[in-house]
Amino acid sequence: MSFGRFIWRNAFRNKRRTGLTMLSIGFSLFLLMALLTFMGQLLNPVSEADSALRLIVSPATSLADLMPIAYRDRIKRVPHVEHVTTLQWFNGIYKDPDYQFANFATDPEEIFEVYVDQEIGAREKAAFIAERRGTVASTALANRFNWKVGDPITLKGTIFPVDLDLVLVGTFTDPLSQELLYFHYDYLNEAMDNLNLIGAFAVRGSSVDSIPGIAEAIDSQFRNSASETKTETEKAFVLGFVSMLGNIQGIIASIAGVVVFTMLLVAVSTMGMAVRERAREVAILKTIGYSRSTILALVVGEAVFIALVGAALGVTLGESLRLVDLNIMTQGFITRYSPDPETYAAVLGTGIGIGLISGFFPAWHSVNLTVTSAMRGLH
Repeated sequence: MSFGRFIWRNAFRNKRRTGLTMLSIGFSLFLLMALLTFMGQLLNPVSEADSALRLIVSPATSLADLMPIAYRDRIKRVPHVEHVTTLQWFNGIYKDPDYQFANFATDPEEIFEVYVDQEIGAREKAAFIAERRGTVASTALANRFNWKVGDPITLKGTIFPVDLDLVLVGTFTDPLSQELLYFHYDYLNEAMDNLNLIGAFAVRGSSVDSIPGIAEAIDSQFRNSASETKTETEKAFVLGFVSMLGNIQGIIASIAGVVVFTMLLVAVSTMGMAVRERAREVAILKTIGYSRSTILALVVGEAVFIALVGAALGVTLGESLRLVDLNIMTQGFITRYSPDPETYAAVLGTGIGIGLISGFFPAWHSVNLTVTSAMRGLH
């Protein structure tokens, strides 16, 4: 009997146990793969091609604080700054709390000059500028709710104690297929009795080389003021926003470690049970001339085979997430399921590691038993 056939027959001698073990390993590695993928996307957010020219100016104290809207004119006068727009996270609710999406109060004349990758028609942009209550939505968001131009949209305030009655005047395309909605900052400001405060400004520089100098110039202007600023790249700002959720990397790493360790214990226990049942067979193999290394390889090979089938199942389950709208489920934090090659390698390596460890220790104990002890069942 060939080496591979020997492993195959032994692996499926107890089909129920083997099947359940494969499923357990598969679901565990699926969870590991999903956690690693989501952690990678949170810590390395996908950005637009033009994001290298953009900076985000926010209060130095906290993202929850506000700063004077008058800062906008002073930022515009900084050398190499081409465009500045307001960005105020409104966090409004549309109809139902489950229908959440990103909605910002902004400057309709400047927003698409800063975010040039987001394309809007000239007529729709003009309508957005002209209509005080006007709003524009990304095509992904408009398609989700089947919105048409002229539809009324009411956002219920959560952060701000006001409800906004908006009218859709157009849509724009977003290269990342994000669900976004923009409306007039001035409309929100009036509803808040001219609060004249803002959460952030988005700045577009003239060149990539000018970005560090712009950031330093902006922050130096407001240093030692009542509202100091923190100017950073778009990616750094997004990572700062994610960090408000806590130590995501530590949390995910801890969960992944517990999942893998628990699955390892299950696999070791399963293989130990299987090897104990075959102690007499191991003794017979040693009697007819099989070496200890060969017997060890047979048992470890069986464990690795089971673990690899489980890993394949885990990857298959992971790929099924491509069919799920993660953008809606995670409210924009995860736009799509796209594991990198390192994630696939980590899952495969973990599967092989589980197989090697779970097979080695029971096999090592078994091959070190004397023939007499194994035949007597003293194991």
